Order: sequence, then C-alpha cells, then structure tokens
Amino acid sequence: MKSFLISLLAMLIFCCANVSFAQDKLIFASGSPMDSYQSMITYPLLKEACKRNGINLEVKSYPSPRALLMSNSGALDGELHRVYEFHEVSNGKYPNLVRIECQLLSSYVAVFSKDHNIKISSCADLKDATVGYRAGRQNIKKQLSETLPESHIFSQTSELSLFRMVGKGLLDYVISESIEGKKFLYLYPELKTIKEVGRLSEMKIYAYINKKYSQLAPKIAATLNEMKRDGTFKSIVIEARNSYCMKKNCTTHVCEEKWPALDQHKALTSVNAGQVSQ
Repeated sequence: MKSFLISLLAMLIFCCANVSFAQDKLIFASGSPMDSYQSMITYPLLKEACKRNGINLEVKSYPSPRALLMSNSGALDGELHRVYEFHEVSNGKYPNLVRIECQLLSSYVAVFSKDHNIKISSCADLKDATVGYRAGRQNIKKQLSETLPESHIFSQTSELSLFRMVGKGLLDYVISESIEGKKFLYLYPELKTIKEVGRLSEMKIYAYINKKYSQLAPKIAATLNEMKRDGTFKSIVIEARNSYCMKKNCTTHVCEEKWPALDQHKALTSVNAGQVSQ
C-alpha cells in the first residue's frame, strides 16, 4: 500500500510538471495601440514563432504603465515589445519579465519641435526646455531624468496630445519614435509646423515573457532565429511594414521615403543582427 501511494504521488508530480510546461496559449500586453509601428511589426513575428511551437499568441493593448503591471504580475503572460536594456532603464522594477533573446526590431528615439533651426543630438541639448513623452517608455524617462528637472518633464498616455501641446507652444519638445512621430505630422494638418529636429538613441526591441513561462523563452528565440534563416522573418517584416504604411496612408510621405529596400538592408541579411532599421 505504501509503495502504491508513493507511485501515485510520483505520477501526480510528473503530471503537474507536464502541465506547467505544456502551454497552448499566451496573452501578451502591448503598451501601444495595435496599429502602432512597433506593434504591427513585432506581433506577426512573435505570433508566427509561437505558432511553430504549438502556441496561439494573443495580444491586448493597454496604456504602457498598466501593461507592465499586468505582465509583471502574471495577469498577462508577457510584453510584445520593450527595449533590450529594459531592466536597467526601469531600475529592476519589473523583475518577473524575462527577455526573449532575439531582436525583433530597431528604431529611433527622435525629438520633434516647432523650432526648425535647432538640432538636437543628446539630452544635454534639451537643457532648460520643457519636454513631453508617452507614459511608460522607461528608456526615454531615464534619459530625460538624468538631464532635466522633474518639473520640466511631462508624460501622457496620448502621444498625439503631446504633439498638439508642442503645436500650441505649451511644450518645447516631444520625444517619440521617429516613424510614429512623422506619421502624426502627416495625418494631422494642425501639426504641420512641427518637424523632427534630431535623434537621441537607437532602440533595439525585444519581447519579454513572464518568468512562469521562462522555459519557453529560449524555444521562441531559437524559432525566431530559424525564421531569419529560412526567410520568413524578412517576408513578415516587409508585409507588416507595407500594411502599416497603407493603413496610415503615409506610404510616399513617411515610409518609402525613409526606408531603404529591405532586401538590400544589411540588418536583414544578418541572422545574428535581427534588425529592421528605418
């Protein structure tokens, strides 16, 4: 009888272990709208990688701070796109998020202003100015806080509102992703006096998964690298980029004008780089 109970207990432990490792669905958070540049590029890439591992990936969009709280707590299973150095710039505030070690995207932190004569190359050039950025962007928050007093830094969940504040002279600058910012300038005539006046840094974008599924991180990363080798990664990026530009009606004004042909871009011909640059 004792040996039977021991065997039964062993079977239960084994079954529970298998259940914990078997996963057929993940729900990730996106800290930006699903029709934003980063989401439209990273979602189909990660969805295909998960599909190849027998996992259905869903993504729910929330304001960035809330998205982080939910994915870190385990209410959601991960983050669709965050910068490589996310834990450093967030001061380790979200320890339950594990980086999936394959770069999905490369983009740029850009500065927008009504003053077309000024050129910004670092946060030091923003000294004494008032600057806005979208709440939840930990890398931008850290860069600004190292240079500007807190009273000069403004964050909102609506990036469009920040651009409008610059247009009305209520802020000196708004910090945004370059492509996203240019999209606003094209779509909203009242912002026509604003232009990109510099770039602060390159953002290398990765997905993060909650540590309860940390065993999946290397599997998904390996699949993404395989997608780079077999050409799927490149084809998904091209389709997603074209879809973004058509959806935003900015094909000739923002996208094609600034992006080189993807089949000639060295970042996409390198399996290890995993970048798609603007």
